[in-house]
Amino acid sequence: MGQVVNGGFVMGVTGRTRLLTVVCASLLLPLAGCGLSSGTGHSTNDDVRELAYPERVERVGWEWEVPEGARLVDTVPVPVGIAVLLDDGFVVLAGDTGEELWEYRAGEDARAAYASHLGDYLAVEIEDPEDGSALVELDPSTGEVLQEVAVEEATSSDRGIDEGSFSRNVADGVRVARDPFDDPALRALSLETGEALWVQEEPPECTTVDGPSRDTTAASVLGEVVLEGFFCTGGEDGAGLLGRNLATGEELWRFEEDFGPSEPDLGAPERRYDPLTDRYLAERTLNGPTRVFDVVTGELLGEWEGAVIGVLEDESVVVLYAEEGEYRREDLSGEVLNAMPIPSGASRSEYPAVLEGGVIGHGRDTRDQEVQVWFHAWGNDGEPSAIDVSDAALEDDKAALSTTAVPGAVVLSYSEDGDEGREVLLGLT
Repeated sequence: MGQVVNGGFVMGVTGRTRLLTVVCASLLLPLAGCGLSSGTGHSTNDDVRELAYPERVERVGWEWEVPEGARLVDTVPVPVGIAVLLDDGFVVLAGDTGEELWEYRAGEDARAAYASHLGDYLAVEIEDPEDGSALVELDPSTGEVLQEVAVEEATSSDRGIDEGSFSRNVADGVRVARDPFDDPALRALSLETGEALWVQEEPPECTTVDGPSRDTTAASVLGEVVLEGFFCTGGEDGAGLLGRNLATGEELWRFEEDFGPSEPDLGAPERRYDPLTDRYLAERTLNGPTRVFDVVTGELLGEWEGAVIGVLEDESVVVLYAEEGEYRREDLSGEVLNAMPIPSGASRSEYPAVLEGGVIGHGRDTRDQEVQVWFHAWGNDGEPSAIDVSDAALEDDKAALSTTAVPGAVVLSYSEDGDEGREVLLGLT
């Protein structure tokens, strides 16, 4: 799925921050000391095996259930498998076996968490009753504390981590923030100091249309690139996407489009931006084409009428054509390389996971609502291969389901509603 784009920006420490470099032994046992609060459970991994993404999957290789009393917030691929973010910290599982490799769980001291798109940066913010607030950066493969930095105050006053106190718009200790109710339009903040590294006071100006009213509509971080969606209106309407340097905010490239004269009471069409790999981004528009960008160069790879759900190593794209009921693999010119039917009962709310060897999807049987999972290999014109998940007892027909490709496996996430609901991860290998 491409090579990780590693950032190279290092932030210095100012007078309002005291830096505590923590050196911890790489042992699979709870750590005492190392600047940790007494309520923190911490173990590390000294047997690092960085894994490749699977080309195909055939069976349930492992099952892992969220510990009692904890809640699942999100999951993040890391080089050794998958990082599971709970409401009190991270647990990292080996992608191929599901073995718990390391954990950092701060209990009631946890306040916020941060993870880059591919998990090469992980951090937890804690509020210790004795030592105050601190940002703890963790090695994603070993779980070792790379550094612990005291901060003036915690990001959130609420105990525990939830979706509101977890950010994926980070890389190398830099978080990109956008507040639609306050200027500036965009800023990059050092997680270590809380200070702005750069500030974009105003949204970008459109260069192709005369639209004096403008706004930043979206911002995200992919590798060393900050992606900013924007639009202009008033007289004429236009919109665009630009890439900025994470360290400096410098504009690297931009793409713009002209919608023509403004229409009263109509804003710019809403756009959604989905990372397909560490390098490729899909721009989706309701009832419009999907565009795919190389975020490093800014190159527009093409437009597709279906929903592009993946880019493979040879730069062929995987497209879901819902009306035609097909998955297709196409080259950048639009030539169809492979096509296969979407199985009956496939989820309409979640995209399938794309592998080099095929597509793995999920859904429910239309008769008894049992969970179904299948793998359909490219070039196989027959029925997809069913993967038996019956032993996992995924019986709640209202539970949320999703699939995510990570190093070593495709992970099926099953989450029942309510405080007492089961939350289970299945590693498909």
